[in-house]
Amino acid sequence: LRTTMRKPREEEVDESEKRRGRKNLMKKHPNKHQEGDRKRWCDKVIERERKRYEAVWASNRGIFLEPMNADRVCNLVVRDIFSRSRLHTDVLEEVYELVDRKENGSLVREEFVVGLWLIDQRLKGRKLPIRVSESVWRSVGVLGAIKVRKVGR
Repeated sequence: LRTTMRKPREEEVDESEKRRGRKNLMKKHPNKHQEGDRKRWCDKVIERERKRYEAVWASNRGIFLEPMNADRVCNLVVRDIFSRSRLHTDVLEEVYELVDRKENGSLVREEFVVGLWLIDQRLKGRKLPIRVSESVWRSVGVLGAIKVRKVGR
C-alpha cells in the first residue's frame, strides 16, 4: 500500500499496540493446574490458612463423639468435610492416611488442619507428599489454636 499524507487514526494504532502488548489474556485461576510451574513444595502452613482451617475444626469438633473426646473431629464428619473439595475418593483416602497418626477414627486439631492444607495444595495442582514433613506439623502445632469458650448455664 502506498503511504498517504493522512495520519492514521489513533484508535487503529491503539488497537494494534494493545494486541501486540497483551501477554496474558486470561486471568490466572487459583485452583487451575499449571503444568510448567516449578514452585517448590510449601513446607509450612501460613498463619492466614491455619486460622481458616482452625475455624472449620472449631465448628465441627465433638460431633458424634463422647464428651471426653470433644477436642476431636469424628471420621464421618471429616469424610463429609473433605468430600466437599470434590477430589477423588482415592486422593481423600490418601490424605486421611497421611494425617491420621494415631489411627483411632478421629482427628485432633493439628491433624485436621494439615489434612485441609494438603487438600488445598492438591487443588492447586501439587502432588501429595509421601509423608508430611516435620516443619508442617510444627507450623500448625505450637502456634496456638482458637480458644472456644464453653457456655455454662
